[in-house]
Amino acid sequence: MTTYSAASVIAAERTALVGTLNEAGPAAPTLCEGWQTRHLLAHLILRETQPLVAAGVMGGPLGKRTERLTNEYAQQLADPASYRLAVQKFADLPGYGGVRKRWPVADAAMNTLEYLVHTEDVRRAAGDLSPREVPAETQQKIWDDVRSRGRLLAGKSYPGGLVLEAPGCSPSTATIQGPKPGKVATVLSGQPAELVLYLFGRQDVAQVRKM
Repeated sequence: MTTYSAASVIAAERTALVGTLNEAGPAAPTLCEGWQTRHLLAHLILRETQPLVAAGVMGGPLGKRTERLTNEYAQQLADPASYRLAVQKFADLPGYGGVRKRWPVADAAMNTLEYLVHTEDVRRAAGDLSPREVPAETQQKIWDDVRSRGRLLAGKSYPGGLVLEAPGCSPSTATIQGPKPGKVATVLSGQPAELVLYLFGRQDVAQVRKM
């Protein structure tokens, strides 16, 4: 079984995201509908600095305000120099309550999947559909997160049941939703990072085998 350090996993994913944003510049496309990279960067910074704004990401009463503030901030980042400074700001953020340094396990729990998905939102929107090389310890952390959060991520999309397969990880299979009587469970097989993309709604670009 592969073990991992939460601090090293989240640091690696943050570094990958920062590098991807820097390379893309402020006006690159993303897989997030209506967003360029500057909108994505604005979202990331607001998410970690303004709790009330973060609370509106999923919609609800605060959704309109969150959308407005994100768009306003993104406008300020249209200039490449302002964008680069904002990327560095994101890289240097301490997180809520200094979580990045004080509680790396909590940091990893809150942000590993978020950073992974948004890195790929930029990479794959630019046409690079090849899986990114992710260290084995990061893949195992992702797999542990997927197994614990899989039912929430899958929602009601798999009424017949859902089984995930991640060859090379421990354990290699996980039953997320047990098969229903008379039904055959859907099986999704791939690297943990690819399974995350699939369950986060990026099915068109995720390298996952559906059975």
